[in-house]
Amino acid sequence: MRSRLFRIMLLALLAVAAVGGHRAYWRNSSQAITMRPLMLDEAHPARRKVGALTFLNAWELRSDNSDFGGISALVARGPNRFLAISDAGTLIGFSLGRASRLEDSFIAALPGAYGENVDYRDRDSEGMAFDPATGRLWVSYEARHAIRRFPPSLSRVDGIKRLTNTSGWKANGGVEAIVRLHDGRFLIFSETHQRADGSNSSFLFSGDPVESGTRMVAFGYRAPAGYRPTDASLLPDGRILILNRRIGLPDGFTAKLVLLDPAEIAIDETVGGKVIATLAPPLLVDNMEGLAVAKEGDRTIVWLISDNNFNALQRTLLMKFALNLPNKKPEAETAPGFETLTR
Repeated sequence: MRSRLFRIMLLALLAVAAVGGHRAYWRNSSQAITMRPLMLDEAHPARRKVGALTFLNAWELRSDNSDFGGISALVARGPNRFLAISDAGTLIGFSLGRASRLEDSFIAALPGAYGENVDYRDRDSEGMAFDPATGRLWVSYEARHAIRRFPPSLSRVDGIKRLTNTSGWKANGGVEAIVRLHDGRFLIFSETHQRADGSNSSFLFSGDPVESGTRMVAFGYRAPAGYRPTDASLLPDGRILILNRRIGLPDGFTAKLVLLDPAEIAIDETVGGKVIATLAPPLLVDNMEGLAVAKEGDRTIVWLISDNNFNALQRTLLMKFALNLPNKKPEAETAPGFETLTR
């Protein structure tokens, strides 16, 4: 009975933490981030397989910086160079050096996060998309639903798209994930807003969302039962990985990775994808919110990072996996309606 009550109390605390809150702290502007290696399964150190993933490494990240934590999205700007954002409008950069050491780290406010007529609702950054050809970065915002574009220098906001078709969306249930396709189109996925069929509101843009003339059409994404999408990333072959997170008894936080082929998307239709891996206790897992994909030689690498909600009960986990999937069939065709969106 005591064990059950403890789990219920812990779950309640995590549920409160998962939607954020006010933080009290002494300011610290340290730029240092440290990392501590972790195992996938402490009881079985040799365990490596998790569905279609092979575990390679994991670490707990820490910093004395007051703004470190709350990480909600991750992108790889190179094989070992990363950018992350927090849901408090903070940009976090770091590189993995030799011997798995963190190098060149920085922690700074995103441009536009502070200023005249700006409040916390303008800092709720949740998703990121990156164009390796231009170095541009797109960030989606949840409370005041919007997409902002940043140049490679990350020095300013150089474009913004206010989402106006968000009637009924919760302030903390907006655009949680944004993906840029190889051809320059974009996909966005909401976290909690449900369509009539229970799926998550999602949209396909014909090009850069912040550019005038870009068209947008709706479709639905059906996450695994009880889960919400928290991030998404493009695979080299054009398919999409979607990270989904759940909090519930008896396991607390769990996560599922879903594989989605954009060719399955059709206007106003609902698509589900295929679950390829599940992280749940006793495996290492927390409030998984960030997902990035990179290449190492012939291997496709999947990176996951967690949002600690600025909560002492949680950790910022960085996890590295190799993806084991056959390449997409070359004969796969675009879904009806999808090809009608021209840039």
